[in-house]
Formats: sequence, C-alpha cells, structure tokens
Amino acid sequence: MYAKFHTKSGDRIKYHKRSSVWPGIKFAEPINKPFIGRIIGNGKKIDFWRDTWAISIPLREHIDLPNHL
Repeated sequence: MYAKFHTKSGDRIKYHKRSSVWPGIKFAEPINKPFIGRIIGNGKKIDFWRDTWAISIPLREHIDLPNHL
C-alpha cells in the first residue's frame, strides 16, 4: 500500500489512483457491515482524545484541541 500511494522519495501522491479491489469491497459492504466491529481491549483504559486511532498522532493534537478541555 505504501509503495502504491507514495512517490519514490516517500511523499504521498497528490493524484487519484484507481483501485482494483474497491468495487468488490463496496459490493460486499451491505452483506458484511452487520458483522464488522472493533474490540478495543477490555474497555477500561480507553482515552478517546489521547489514544492514537487511525493516524500516528492523538485526535486532540490532530484537531488542535486545547489542553484544558
């Protein structure tokens, strides 16, 4: 995936690139959606704002949330 969406110098590409798998994923989504979920530990130590979820930095830093909130 990294090689497909990054240049040889490591920069992310800035143009649209077609996917050969996306049509299949979209087709199967209604069938699979009821059975897809996330299990995050035991649920006792989750910090929504400070844990890193989908990116390498916490959500609070990504949206510049003030520290006092």
